[in-house]
Amino acid sequence: MKDSKRGLMLAILSVCGLMYFIANFQRIAIPGAVFDILEQELGVTAPFITAFGATFMYVYAFGQLITGAMVGRYGGVRVIACGGILFTLGCILFPITSNLFLMYFSRALLGFGSSMFYLSLVKELKNLYSDKNYGIALSVMLFVGYVGGIFANAPFVSLMRYMSWREILFVIAGVVALALFIFFVLLKNVKLPQINKEVSLKWEAFYRVLHKKHNRNLFSFACCNFGISYVIQTIIGKKFLEDYCMISVPKAAMILSIMAIVAAFFNIINASVCKLCHNHRVIFLKGSSAITFLSLLIIFLSICFDIRSIFTGFVFCIIAANASISALLIPVINQSNCEEIAVTAVSIMNFCYFMMVGILGSLTGFILNFYTPQRVNGVLVYGREAYLLLFGVFLALSIFEMYKAKKLSNHY
Repeated sequence: MKDSKRGLMLAILSVCGLMYFIANFQRIAIPGAVFDILEQELGVTAPFITAFGATFMYVYAFGQLITGAMVGRYGGVRVIACGGILFTLGCILFPITSNLFLMYFSRALLGFGSSMFYLSLVKELKNLYSDKNYGIALSVMLFVGYVGGIFANAPFVSLMRYMSWREILFVIAGVVALALFIFFVLLKNVKLPQINKEVSLKWEAFYRVLHKKHNRNLFSFACCNFGISYVIQTIIGKKFLEDYCMISVPKAAMILSIMAIVAAFFNIINASVCKLCHNHRVIFLKGSSAITFLSLLIIFLSICFDIRSIFTGFVFCIIAANASISALLIPVINQSNCEEIAVTAVSIMNFCYFMMVGILGSLTGFILNFYTPQRVNGVLVYGREAYLLLFGVFLALSIFEMYKAKKLSNHY
C-alpha cells in the first residue's frame, strides 16, 4: 500500500477509534453512573433503569452474530459507515427525550451501531498492518476501548458538577456526529474493495460450533465469568457501593473507573502469566472460576454479617481482573476449532458474553424490586435483603461457572 493511501486509511481508522471509544463509554456509563439520577428524573423503579443497560446488551449481542458475515461480505469500512449512522442517531436521541420507549429505542440503536465497530476495526487493521505489527495495533485499539470505560465513571460523574448528564451526552453526540462527517469526507477519497458475494451467513457453521460439547462448556464458563463482572461494572456496582457500603458518589465512581483500568491491563497480565506457566490455558481458566466464586463468597458473607466496607471495592477489582481473559479464551477457541469455523465460534462467544450481561441486568432490576426501597433525600435506596438475594444469585451462578470450567479439557 502506498504511503498516501496508508496515511488516509490510518486517518479513517483513527476517526473510527474515536467512535469505538465513545461506544465503550456509552455501554458502561448508562445506567451505572447515573442510576439514581435516572430514577429520580423519570420517576421509575430499578427494573426500568436496568433495562437501559440490558437493551443495549441484548441488541449488541445479536449484532455480534451477523457482523462477522457482514464484514466478510462488504468490508469493514462499509460496515462501520452503517454502524456509525445508527450509533450517531442513538447518541443524539437518548439525551433529548424523557419518553421511556424512545430512550429504550435509542439504546437499541446505540447497541446495534456499536456492535459493528469491533470486528470491522479488527478486519481493517489486519489489512493495514503486517503480522509483525498487527498485534500491537490491535492492543492499541482494545486499550482505546477500555479507556472509554474508564471515562464512563469517575470523570463522567465529576463533569456532572458543571453540566447535567443530558448536556454532557448531547455534547458527546455532537462529537460523534462530527467524527462521522469527517469519516465520510475522508471515505470519498478511498477506493473500497468489491463486495464479496460468496460470503453469506452460513448457519451450518453455527451448528458445527455448537455441536461440540467442549465449545458449549467453554461458552457457558466464559459468559458467566464475564457476565458477572460486567453487570457489576456497568449496571449495579456503583449503586451497591452507595446503597449498602455507604460510599459517596465520587468515591464509588472512582472505584468503578479503577475496575475499568484493572480490566484494561489484566488482559495483558493474565496472558503473560499464563505464558510463564507454559500456556496451560484451560488450567488457568479453571483457576479463574475458583477466584470468581471466592470473591463473590466474600461479598455474600459480608452482606450476611452486615459488614459495610470499602474493601468490597477491592474485591470488585479482583473480579474485573479475573474476568479479563479474552487473550486466553480466543487461543483456546482457535486450537479446539478448525479454521473454517473459528471466527464463527468467537462471534458466538461474544454473543454469549453480552446476552448474559443483558439477562443479568434485567434480573438485577427485578430482584431489587422484590423489596420496597427507602427514599432518602429523594433517592431510592435498596436494602440489605435485596442485595443479599442479588449476590446470592451471582454466587450460585459462579458455582455453575466452576462446574462448566471443570468439564473443559486440559489438552488446550
